[in-house]
Amino acid sequence: MMASPPSPDGLAPYAPDPSAPGYWTYAGLHISSDPGTHKFAVKHAVEHIPKVASVLDIATGEGALARQLLDAGYDRVSCTSWNDKCGLAVPIYKLNLDQPFSAAEVGGRQYGLVCAIEIIEHLENPAAFLRSCRSVVAPDGQMILSTPNVESAQARLQWLVRGTPTMFDEMEITTNRHISMLWGRGLEYLIASAGFTIVKREFVGHFEATPSLRNIPKRFAYQLIHSLCSGDTFGSSRVYVLARRSTEPSPAGPENVY
Repeated sequence: MMASPPSPDGLAPYAPDPSAPGYWTYAGLHISSDPGTHKFAVKHAVEHIPKVASVLDIATGEGALARQLLDAGYDRVSCTSWNDKCGLAVPIYKLNLDQPFSAAEVGGRQYGLVCAIEIIEHLENPAAFLRSCRSVVAPDGQMILSTPNVESAQARLQWLVRGTPTMFDEMEITTNRHISMLWGRGLEYLIASAGFTIVKREFVGHFEATPSLRNIPKRFAYQLIHSLCSGDTFGSSRVYVLARRSTEPSPAGPENVY
């Protein structure tokens, strides 16, 4: 992951996770993504989402992001989980995200903010997941979505050398279920097809090749990719802020293709 974590403004600091080198914790809760995604989500919420809004953290893990939102003053936080790892005293709804879901399965209401941090790449059907998410976002609400940036300089170099980015190699598929690799254009098509408008697009996190003779070629390759290649070469994660469109989605059907 990253060399040093960002500090969430006004909240408890992130700390290295002793049980998972390269990862971080918040209030003792493991963060399964780059902590920059959490910092972005909390900062955006504080700046744009009223504290009275209800918040849903989808696939919360141990609850690190939900804990940060609670500490930031949001007292109507709920979570979804499938593995029962979250011990926070908040409503927790057990959802299999490979299946469609609706507001009825997450407390019977829609939410002013829905967070889906580093989960869509684990799912069998990202398009169906986004459509389900739209159904639980309030008409005036927003969604924060993040996923690994497979267009980054490091990912491109890994593609060239290994045939796939490390985040989607065989070990990641079998141990972490990284099964849906989404590049920018493809993901943004699915976002629009699900009935969302992109409000903001950011890239967070960075990879560092430690200074050493062995890493000199790698560092040079990164700079070359940044200089010569188009696309989103910076940032280890791509993050979107999404708003619901008022009109229902109308994706292209099979008659447009075959």
